[in-house]
Amino acid sequence: MILQRTGAPVFDTLHDMSRRPAFWAAATIVVAFAVYHASFPGPTPFDHYVRLADALLHGRVDLLDPPSYLEVTTFRGRHYMIPPPFPAMLVIPYVAVAGPAADQSLVSHAVGALAAGLLVLLGARLAPRADYPWLGLLAAFGTILWYLSAVGSSWFLSHAVVVAALTLGLLETLGRRRAALIGLAVAMAYWTRLPTILTLAFFLPATAPRWAPGGLRGWRRIDLAYLIWMGAPIAAALLLNGLYNWVRFGTIADIAAAVRPGIFEEAWFSRGLFHLSYIPRHLTILFTKLPVLVDHPPYLLVPLGGLAIWLTTPAFVYALRAPLGRETVAAWSGIAAVAAVDFTFGNPGVLQFGYRFATDFYPLLFLLMVRGMGGRVPPLAKALILVGVAVNAWGVLWTRWGWVAM
Repeated sequence: MILQRTGAPVFDTLHDMSRRPAFWAAATIVVAFAVYHASFPGPTPFDHYVRLADALLHGRVDLLDPPSYLEVTTFRGRHYMIPPPFPAMLVIPYVAVAGPAADQSLVSHAVGALAAGLLVLLGARLAPRADYPWLGLLAAFGTILWYLSAVGSSWFLSHAVVVAALTLGLLETLGRRRAALIGLAVAMAYWTRLPTILTLAFFLPATAPRWAPGGLRGWRRIDLAYLIWMGAPIAAALLLNGLYNWVRFGTIADIAAAVRPGIFEEAWFSRGLFHLSYIPRHLTILFTKLPVLVDHPPYLLVPLGGLAIWLTTPAFVYALRAPLGRETVAAWSGIAAVAAVDFTFGNPGVLQFGYRFATDFYPLLFLLMVRGMGGRVPPLAKALILVGVAVNAWGVLWTRWGWVAM
């Protein structure tokens, strides 16, 4: 009787907590971090952001001893990172304490786990009656976020940062719609991967009831103050990016990739950095790339050129069932805007599990998918989530064990 009286409140508290999205978001973060770290525990040798953070702490923007593979350009004898620097700014406190030996992989594991937890909160906001453990399973292990976050190399860490930033923006858009916070989320994503600024094709129409309460045609009722607050962080990021480029290259333009020695001699960029003729390369990976069959163990190899999205996350098919409305149209508009840039880039990703550029709009796909599930996680969706988890586990394990096909 004593145990029953003293224990009941504890069990009641746990039961109440288990019904709250925040509980499952926190649980997802903890479990995801542990699994991501166990998947690839060693520090990545491609820790450009740690090196850039160390450089910034010493008043420089160039890398003294950069990794000799990708993501770095040389201009006038100095070495610079090609991608924007926001992830490096995130790790500055860690590098300030640990120095150049800071483990970028740990940062990637943490950012990826945070992104998964935020996706659970997003799913809960979209579908309050949904099964939160299934949302957590999908967010943490049912997409290529697992692989990208676990590996932790610089180009993969940037994708995890984008997913986290854009999901924060979506949470605010579906919540209080505070303009400055939405703008800050877009700014963080933009200064990590530049094409993501085009997610404004979603955020502007999705927040229209706040800044255009009379409708887009009733321009006299447009709340310019709201748009200014949203645009201020984005404008700041644009200005900082221009200044960053000016210090490095003497121009505000993003020419880091264009000045990389020998880049236009590579087959990927035979028609420049961007060209419409490159689109089929991306679509082939996104929709048709399959595992590679061989006649010896393990018989099924991971194609490091990528894998079709309907294999890595089959539950995304529910995005096609999202009910038509302003939110759905805005989400597809945001996806199309970002894809229009990503798909025309010469290099479609390569050395990847899944089509990693799609993470630039994964949060929008996640929104559409949960909407398409109709406010819950139906049995078929649960089956598809389990398939996605199995496929991503296969990709992580087979890649770690070297069972890959180039």
